[in-house]
Amino acid sequence: MDWEDFLRDHHRPHLLEVKLKVATSAKILAARAVLERLALSLGTAGNYAFHWEGAAIYAAFEENADAERFAKVFKPEQITRDSEWASKTYARMDDVTYQRITRLLKRGH
Repeated sequence: MDWEDFLRDHHRPHLLEVKLKVATSAKILAARAVLERLALSLGTAGNYAFHWEGAAIYAAFEENADAERFAKVFKPEQITRDSEWASKTYARMDDVTYQRITRLLKRGH
């Protein structure tokens, strides 16, 4: 779903903020493709959207279960709550995380 449309249609969704270790154009494009495939393979129950800003990827989910399942792949560093998001999870995407995701996708998660 488009980021702006998602935010308009969903009040206080769940957010996963992922920082890329190295943010070259090639790494960003590769991460984007892998995360899109991951979201599809996890079979989300609700709507979701991605937003890319520099070395950060923002993934917003309508359903908490979808956000938790997606975040678990990243081994989150911190989970908080704030007025804008029902939950907010911080994680990093380094080479090890990228390889873990590609292995999950090859196995069919």
